[in-house]
Parts: sequence; C-alpha cells; structure tokens
Amino acid sequence: MARVRIIFTDLDGTLTESRRTYRLSLEAVEALRRLVARGVMVSIVSSNALPVVVGLHRYLGLNGPAIAETGALVYSEELGLIELPERSAREVYVDVLSRFKGLVLDTWQNRFRLYDYALRVGDASRGGEVYKLVKEYVEPRYPWVRVGYSKYAIHLTPRDVDKGRAVRLVLGRLGFNPEEAAAVGDSEMDVDLIQAVGLGIATGDADEELKSRASLVIDEPAGRAIVRLAKLVEEGKI
Repeated sequence: MARVRIIFTDLDGTLTESRRTYRLSLEAVEALRRLVARGVMVSIVSSNALPVVVGLHRYLGLNGPAIAETGALVYSEELGLIELPERSAREVYVDVLSRFKGLVLDTWQNRFRLYDYALRVGDASRGGEVYKLVKEYVEPRYPWVRVGYSKYAIHLTPRDVDKGRAVRLVLGRLGFNPEEAAAVGDSEMDVDLIQAVGLGIATGDADEELKSRASLVIDEPAGRAIVRLAKLVEEGKI
C-alpha cells in the first residue's frame, strides 16, 4: 500500500473517549493535529448534522472536507456544499417519531438535517430491540430508506448514499488514490467507510461485523486507537 496521505475518521465512538460518551479524546485530537502539521489530510465522516461536523473541523484545526449525515453531505471551502441524495428521509422520520412515540425520541439536530434523520432510543437498554422494530417497520414501507444503529442513535438514511460513497467522491475530487487513504470507525454503520479506502481500520472495541471487514484492527478502544494510528503514520509504518 502507498503511504497514507489522507485519513477519514468516524466521530462518535471513534474520536471520543469511549463508545459510551460524547466527550472527545483530547489525546486523539492532538494526534490528528500532529498529522495535519505533517501534511496529512484529515476528515471527519459522521452521521451528525453538518453544522456539528463543520464546526469540529474548524475548531479542532482539521484540513479535510467535512462529511455529515452518514455521507449525504460533503462540505469544504474548496468543494463547496455537495448534496448526494436524490430524496430526503424526513417523511419517514415524522412517521417513525409518531408511530414509535416513547420508544424513540427526537433529537435537536433534526432541525438542522436535510436528508438523514436520527432518533434516540427512549430506554438505552432496549436499543437493539427498538432498532429491530423500527427497521422491520420502515424498510418494507419505504424501500428507498435504510435503517442503521450506531449505538448512539437510530438513523434513517436514503439508500442512495453512505459514508463510502462520500469518501470516494472526496478522493476523486481532490485527486487522491484510494490506496493513499485510510479510514477508521467503530460501528457497523462504518463498513462502507472502511471499504472505500486502501486501509480500512476498526477500533479495538468496534462491532464484530466491522472488525471482520477491516484490513487492520487496532487493539485500542475509541480515541486511543486514533492515537495509535497517528503513531503508525508518523513512524512510516503505514
């Protein structure tokens, strides 16, 4: 594989201190800043709303395009705003929020979303069960929408987009070879992300499905895996 020149990283559960918190790992942030200083491009690829992801890029000092809403939106000053889906999942979100009232809860970010919508699980201990109920309801009725679960939220995403498609678009627009790119994530929703690049990485505490698809599993959880990844790049090992 060619030397890594661009890194795509998931946010929740990957740049955070663990998969159970929204607190950023400051060690991971510092590691990414060191890579940026070395000329490596770093992009966050998240299911969060675009304002959240763009804001993090700006205040953390990252230099790559921001990818939000599970790959539905790409933004940078160079590329402008790119909207990938043909259709929004908003009507599905409204239906699910009403039909599963109490089981799922709205999130403030939905006021700022265009295509991918997110719902919190009312009782976190029933996350897997509620996800299955929503999936079984939505996908037969709205075949153009898929349901995903990041362990942080249930996502309703147009089927014509995913994180991998957005990454491939960025690589093409910026002139990178996929073999020069690495991507790291922690959940099943990151499978498309890590398969879009030459070096697909799973954190040590990632979902087993993601680990089985990764070309490298770093035996460290969440943000600590990012620190280890940065060291591998700095040492010229990848």
